[in-house]
Amino acid sequence: MDELKIAIDKTKSYAIKYGQKLNDEQLFLRLISPKIYRFIQIKGKGTKKTDRSDWQNKFSKAKLLTEKYLINMKGILMVAVTGSVAAEFAFKNEDIDLLIVTKNNELWWWRLYLRFFIWWHKIPHRKYGKKETANEFCFNLWLDEDNLAIPRQKRNLKNAADLIMMKVIMEKNGTYDKFLKNNYWVNKYLATGYEERMKISRKIDKKINSKNKNSLMKVINKILFKGQCWYMQVINKQKLNKGEINFGQAFFHKNS
Repeated sequence: MDELKIAIDKTKSYAIKYGQKLNDEQLFLRLISPKIYRFIQIKGKGTKKTDRSDWQNKFSKAKLLTEKYLINMKGILMVAVTGSVAAEFAFKNEDIDLLIVTKNNELWWWRLYLRFFIWWHKIPHRKYGKKETANEFCFNLWLDEDNLAIPRQKRNLKNAADLIMMKVIMEKNGTYDKFLKNNYWVNKYLATGYEERMKISRKIDKKINSKNKNSLMKVINKILFKGQCWYMQVINKQKLNKGEINFGQAFFHKNS
C-alpha cells in the first residue's frame, strides 16, 4: 500500500471518529501526513456531498459580530472561528468557538473588556459551568502576539488539525502569518494543509502599532491576570496549569 493511500485512509478514519465525512477539499487540507501532496492527487477520493450546512449560518453570525464590534477594538489583532464550525460539521444546537489574539501585554484587559461588552450588549455567550447552547459565542482561546506558539504539551494531531481548519475572520499586522510561522510543528502532522495555509495572501495594516508601550496598561493587565488566577484557584477550586493559563495565553476549552 502506497504512502498516499495510507494517509487518505488514516485521515478518513480520524474524521469518522468525529462523525465527519470529508469532501475532496476537506480531505486535501486535513491530510494526515508529514509529506506534501497536490490536490490533483486527492481529487475524487473524498465524499461527493456532505449534508451538514449549519456551520455556514454560525460562521455568518461570527463574521457579523467581528465586523460590527470586534474589528473596532484596537487591541484585538485577530479573530478566528475554531471547533465544529471551522470543521464545517456543526450541529444546530452547538455554540460558536472563537480564538482571539491581542496586542502584547493586553490579553487580560481585553478579555475583561469583552466580557462586559457582550454582557452590556446582550450578545449570547457561553457562561462558565453551563451547557453549550445553540449559537452562543464561546471565547475560549486567547493568545497575545508575543505568545502565538501553542505549548509543547498541546502539540498533537487534534490541535494540529484544529489549527489548519481554523477560519480567520479578521487579522491585523499580518498576525495570522506570524501565528502559522510560530506553529511550524503542525507540519509534522499535516504538511499539506500547513503548506496551503502558508500560501494564503494576507493584508497587513501598517498603521497599527501593535507593541504596547503603555506602562499603566501593562500593570492593569498583570493585575487582571493575577485576579484570574486567584478566582480559578480560590473560588472555583481549580488546579492552575501553566500550560492552560499564563500571562500571554489562555486555553479555557476543556479539549484544547
